[in-house]
Amino acid sequence: MRTMAARTPLFLSAGLLGAALVLAGCGGSNNTDEPPSPTPSGSTTASPAPSAAPGTSAAPQTSAPAPEAGVVPCTAAMLSAAVEDTPGGGAAGSVYRDLVLSNTSSEPCSTFGFPGVSYLSVAATQVGAPATRAGGADAVSVTLQPGQSAVASLRETRPENYGEECSKVPVSGLRVFPPEDTAFLDIARAGYGCSNDEIELLEVGPLTGPR
Repeated sequence: MRTMAARTPLFLSAGLLGAALVLAGCGGSNNTDEPPSPTPSGSTTASPAPSAAPGTSAAPQTSAPAPEAGVVPCTAAMLSAAVEDTPGGGAAGSVYRDLVLSNTSSEPCSTFGFPGVSYLSVAATQVGAPATRAGGADAVSVTLQPGQSAVASLRETRPENYGEECSKVPVSGLRVFPPEDTAFLDIARAGYGCSNDEIELLEVGPLTGPR
């Protein structure tokens, strides 16, 4: 009985040791083939922000640039206005002329952008739609010395193009507002316009010059 009792632990110890060696060997082979552990749930990898698309800069500036030092804005009190015919200015149903603003003061002044233009009724009140604007990309600051002029293209469409819808009326001339000024200059020029203010007979461009 002592002999059997003494051998039993040795047999069991040998079996347990063998099993442990087998398990250890299997564990070692799994470690060599195991893929990297995945990124924990909830974490993100930052991507570089996309660059700004080309051509998406801020809208071009439309306000007047700062005038030269010591140069005041041109106002109606400093200017005279006239309309001049241009060679070859006729077009189908309309006529192109030059609107000329001249510095009649004794000091330089600066102007930028579009003059306001409307027809005058025979009673010297504004009639019809004011001039629309065209060519804003060509606007430049113009400094006028005494006696110099700035010029804007003026297109006049014939009222006959619109038939009865025009409500044709005689006009005595044009009323011109220099840019950024609420005062005006009147030009005597008899003709016809439309009293229907939904019909736009006049179109004006930006002032250029000097000349």
